[in-house]
Amino acid sequence: MSRLRVAVLMGGPSPERDVSLRTGQQIMSALDSQRYDVLPVEVLRDGHWVLPGRSAATLTAEASSPTGGTGAPGSSAGASPNDGRALVPARADALGIDRVMEEGPIDVVLIAMHGPYGEDGTVQGLLELAGIPYTGSGVLASALAMDKLRSRQLFGFNDIPVPAYLAVTRERAADLEALRAEVATTLSYPCVVKPNALGSSIGVTIVRDPAALDAALDVAFAYGALALVEEFIRGTEITCGVLEDPTTGRPHALPLIEIVPQREFFTYEAKYTPGASEEICPARLPEQIATRAAALAVRAHEVLGCRDMSRVDMFVRGGQVIVLEVNTIPGMTGVSLLPQAARAAGIEFPALLDRLITGALQRRRRSSG
Repeated sequence: MSRLRVAVLMGGPSPERDVSLRTGQQIMSALDSQRYDVLPVEVLRDGHWVLPGRSAATLTAEASSPTGGTGAPGSSAGASPNDGRALVPARADALGIDRVMEEGPIDVVLIAMHGPYGEDGTVQGLLELAGIPYTGSGVLASALAMDKLRSRQLFGFNDIPVPAYLAVTRERAADLEALRAEVATTLSYPCVVKPNALGSSIGVTIVRDPAALDAALDVAFAYGALALVEEFIRGTEITCGVLEDPTTGRPHALPLIEIVPQREFFTYEAKYTPGASEEICPARLPEQIATRAAALAVRAHEVLGCRDMSRVDMFVRGGQVIVLEVNTIPGMTGVSLLPQAARAAGIEFPALLDRLITGALQRRRRSSG
C-alpha cells in the first residue's frame, strides 16, 4: 500500500512561531511512518517557504524551550532564508506552491501554524486556491475565531456568554482619561488588556489601577491595531477540546481540563513549560456545570463554523460558564491541552492525527462528488 504524502506546515512570521515549530516537531514524531511520507515545510519569519531537509528529531533543538531557542515571542532571531532550500520568495506574485509540489504530489497539508497567517484564514485561502486538502477549519471560521471581537459579537447573537469588554482602537486610547473612566464604570479594576488577534497569552496584561492602563495598551497595540479591555474574572479556568467525527463531521466535546496556573493567569511560559501549571482532567466541576460547559464549547465551535477540531477556553464563575475564545489550531506540543484531553478520551496522539488527516481527505472526496 502506498503511503500518503503529508506536508506538515509550521513556523511563519507570527509571534507564535516558536510554539508552531514545537507543534510541527511533535506532529512529525507522532505520524506513523508506515502510513505517511512526511514532508516538513517551514515558513520563515520573512515569508520564505523552505524545506529544511531535517528529520523531526533534529527540529527538537530549535523547539526545546518555551521560546524555541530563538528569543522571546515575536523576536526576529533564526529567520535566515538560507536555512534550507527557499521555496517561496517573500513576494505576493510568487507564492511557490508549485515548487512544493515538485517534491512530489501532496495528499494533505497538516497545518501546524499558530496565530496570524497560519490560524487566521490566510494560509487556508492559499491552500484552497492551490486545491490541496488541509486539516482544520476553513477560511471564514479561522478568520472569525482569530478575531476576538467578531467572534464575541457572534457569540452574543447566539446566547453564548462572554466577558464584559471594550474594544479599543489607538484613536480611542488617545483620550486616555476618558477611557480610564469608562473602564472604571463599565468593567472596574483590575481588568485584562489583550491584543484582539493573537493567542498563547502573548501581549496580555492584568491592569490593577487606571495609571497602568496606557502601558498595557501599548503592549497590546504592538501586536495589532485593536485591543480588548475586558473584565477580570475570578473563577475556575477550564478548556474544552472539540473533536469532529471524520466521517460524519459531527462535533463532540472531549473531557474538560481545569487549569491551575502557578501565576495569576495562564501565561505563555505556563502554557509551554512543563510543571508551570497544574492541569486536572477531568475538571473538578459539578456535573451540571460540566455538562453546560461542554455544550457551550460545541456550540461555539458550530457557531463559528469550525472543522475537525478546536479548543474552547472558558471560565466558571459561580454557576456561570463564560466563553473566552476558540482556538482553531490548538497547540500540539508535549504539554498541550488538546492532546491531553484526547488521551483522556482514549485517543492517543497518533490516532488523533489520523482522524484529522482522514477528515481532510473525506472533505475532498465529498467536494469532488
